[in-house]
Amino acid sequence: MKFILDTMLGHLVTWLRLLGYDTLYGDNLSDDELIEAARRGERVLVTRDRELAQRAVKGLVRSVLLDSNDVVQGLKKIQSETGITLVFSMDNSRCPECNTVLEKLSNQPPRWVCVFCGKQYWVGGHWRNISKTLERLQT
Repeated sequence: MKFILDTMLGHLVTWLRLLGYDTLYGDNLSDDELIEAARRGERVLVTRDRELAQRAVKGLVRSVLLDSNDVVQGLKKIQSETGITLVFSMDNSRCPECNTVLEKLSNQPPRWVCVFCGKQYWVGGHWRNISKTLERLQT
């Protein structure tokens, strides 16, 4: 499943990409452009904007309307309305910056690289916070 998120949901873009979902961020797009990009790309539009969600549905675009800024609540709502799984896989993660599928560099220690933008990722000090959020997703 593929997604496009509006400008209010930048924090969720990173999480959906880490979880392996092809996710665009429409921070520079108008509402009409978001709806059209979702339609063309067969993407689910995720928004906190009630009017935008209603317009998307009228335009035959699947949408998820969120009512919280909380990352875990937002991901759980997306999961319940789309049926996606919220499980991190080292083999399926995407670059949080550019949305390209990451390539594994090593297993021990775990390291990945984005072949498009060149950024490298590893299990570092920030992993504790990531793990806590992933645990909250499972409860």
